[in-house]
Amino acid sequence: MRAAQQNRETLESTHYWWAIAAVDLFEFLMVLVSIIVGLGLTEVLTGVAGLLRARGTTRYYWVHGVLTAVIFVALLQQWWETWGLRDAPQWSFIALILMLVGPICLFLIAHLLFPRAEADIERYYYGPMRPVWLLGGIAIVGSTSFRPLIFGDQLLKLDNVTSLLGLGVIAVLLLSSKRITHGIIVPLMLAALLWDVLRWTPVIAG
Repeated sequence: MRAAQQNRETLESTHYWWAIAAVDLFEFLMVLVSIIVGLGLTEVLTGVAGLLRARGTTRYYWVHGVLTAVIFVALLQQWWETWGLRDAPQWSFIALILMLVGPICLFLIAHLLFPRAEADIERYYYGPMRPVWLLGGIAIVGSTSFRPLIFGDQLLKLDNVTSLLGLGVIAVLLLSSKRITHGIIVPLMLAALLWDVLRWTPVIAG
């Protein structure tokens, strides 16, 4: 009886210290993710503030404003959903790189989202800003393939299928300069992104 009690206490202690180690490892990795996401949010907020400051000389474009909201929510989503990785017992360097593909691409998009001198936002949107769609495609591929490649999750589950459909949408936006196409698709992207967060990860808990 006494030996069984000691074994149980040993197992509980081992589980406790394993959980502490896993949390410490997760916090170690989250620092880097949080820095990149924070830099991306800073780019978005600074860009919006710059446009407001130059409102007297800037020609705004509503689709660009909606896309700004998309990138803002996508950055928050990247940080928010990383919490689901907290129980992973170990990480490889390749896993770290794949995990950072999404946040890095979103940071670059946030940086390119706002012109440095262009006063016509619509012209900038359909001109120098176009590489953001290629970066968006890379972000979707990286984020969608991360869990299947590293943790063995199914690739064709519903959450990933919707992301892969988003890849086709990004291709359309990259190849098309039609105002009506962007005017329809970009707001739908924002709605789909919000639905994805509220449907799959509306709450996180310890």
